[in-house]
Amino acid sequence: MSESKTIARPYANACFEIAQESGNAEEWLLFLENAAEVVKDSAMLNLVKSPGIDKQALAKTIFSISNRASGAPESEDRMNFISLLSQNSRLEALPEIKKQFQQMKQELERVVEATITTASEISEESLNTIKAALETKLNQSVSIEVMMDEGLIGGAKIQIGDSMIDASVRSQIDELGRILTN
Repeated sequence: MSESKTIARPYANACFEIAQESGNAEEWLLFLENAAEVVKDSAMLNLVKSPGIDKQALAKTIFSISNRASGAPESEDRMNFISLLSQNSRLEALPEIKKQFQQMKQELERVVEATITTASEISEESLNTIKAALETKLNQSVSIEVMMDEGLIGGAKIQIGDSMIDASVRSQIDELGRILTN
């Protein structure tokens, strides 16, 4: 895992710099999201890993599919980026490159990502209240992703980076069990 992060870092930094200079970070992010999905496809991943594949043709194919899916205008910079990854046998790093690019973009825009895991659906009103409280506490904009886990029984878990707020019924039952057995 850390190896993929290390491999992806210089590529993510380079494309983020290019995106900043040209002022189209949003287009780059859309493109990287689509390119990451393309290389995650099992058939495409087999081609990427194939030692005898024409790397330039592969790069053109991935670029074409990703660019069309993103709806972004043609970009020589993005084509060159995919070609470079292909020539260096680093296309498999695209999901991690996208992730690091997105983190750099969020840091620049002062946006933090929070994941809320609940046992059942959460109302829009509750979600807005949680978002407002987090933004006040963190003094940053918050992007929220909601996940469901029926194993929590009730309550919620909120994860922001390495920090976790666990207000789930499951964790409270587990804690009560630890107290009663000690």
